[in-house]
Amino acid sequence: MTRGGFVFTDNPAHADFIIINTCAFIEAAVEESIDTILDHVADNNQARIIVAGCLPLRYHESLQESLPEVGLFITPDRIGALPGLIRGLSPSIVRKAVHEVLPPEDGRIVTTPGYAYLKISEGCSRGCHYCTIPSIRGTLRSEDPRRLEQEAAELAAAGVRELVLVAQDLTNYGRDRNERIALPRLLKRLDKTQGIRWIRLLYLHPNGIPRTLAQIINESEKILPYLDIPFQHVSEKVLRSMGRPWKKDYLRKLVDGLREEIEGLVLRTTFMVGYPTEGENEFAELRDFVTETRIERVGVFAYSPEEGTRSWQLGDPVPREVKEARADEIRAINLQFTRERNRSKIGSVEECLVEGFSEESELLLQGRCWDQAPEIDGILFITAGTAAAGEIHRVKITGAHEWDLVGEIYTSSFSKK
Repeated sequence: MTRGGFVFTDNPAHADFIIINTCAFIEAAVEESIDTILDHVADNNQARIIVAGCLPLRYHESLQESLPEVGLFITPDRIGALPGLIRGLSPSIVRKAVHEVLPPEDGRIVTTPGYAYLKISEGCSRGCHYCTIPSIRGTLRSEDPRRLEQEAAELAAAGVRELVLVAQDLTNYGRDRNERIALPRLLKRLDKTQGIRWIRLLYLHPNGIPRTLAQIINESEKILPYLDIPFQHVSEKVLRSMGRPWKKDYLRKLVDGLREEIEGLVLRTTFMVGYPTEGENEFAELRDFVTETRIERVGVFAYSPEEGTRSWQLGDPVPREVKEARADEIRAINLQFTRERNRSKIGSVEECLVEGFSEESELLLQGRCWDQAPEIDGILFITAGTAAAGEIHRVKITGAHEWDLVGEIYTSSFSKK
């Protein structure tokens, strides 16, 4: 693939320029980003390293000194200018105001097979006490729905079949423009995009989910009954300390209500363990909630104190080994449910997106069922049948592992269920 005078490769060893997109939300993400940078420097010391994403946003003043191996640091607002910046590459930080978003010089480049992320807003105005996002990304700034509609059409024309809607907070979309039902309106517009077969919603805040969302999903042939709603915790004491002050039973009622209203709903959530106000009783509340609600997809991470947040002053009283043990316990509970659910699928026929050859063997195809979000929910190994990357097919499930599924191409189809 050639664009802007550059030829793209997915093999870093062959690259003259290596672009690394980073995260700096928590300490572990910062460490992983730095390790990735240094690994690429070691593997190809002839390439110029370009570091993009949150790391330059959060640590722009100290990065040049701490990472002299990097040729260019670029913040998210400058991604559109990247080709020109590479042509005149100099070892300096290129940075402008976060709110100045520049469009790509030659249009968006799609590198994911059959799916693409569509960011509908930037920043967050919620003010959760543990979170660094407002200080890194700024307050909420919603994208113009007309521009999003146009980008969706362009992605569909480029072969994208699944739109994954993302933001730091999907539910607040449009609130910065005093629009209270902006997300439902946007979904109805995107639902009309020719060529798009699936629309997936990630990162919905639990407080403020539109009342009409269930009806929109049920009536749509494209919007998947899959919702990612990060809960973080369920203890009223912990939630209040986190700056998420809703009552103890709010989340349980939310789960029950959504399951009742949305046909075939699959929920994904994220929990944080080891927050400073989480004692044994508070963790037991979380453990009981996970056990009783049997949420289909659960991610868990340990609390990391981040300087500059309101939670920083609480310290970090929960030992690391306790955090890890609690996280492992929650994962084990969810894994039990995941095994049961995957086994129950054997013999069923599911809508699946084919992503190409398996990373484990070129004798297998690899993809995802409709209820598997990219990169986080396991994969589908396809052992029989032929299909091109990016196509959606019906697949008969023939086997199940802890997180992954095995199946055979059944027939092509484009409905969402």
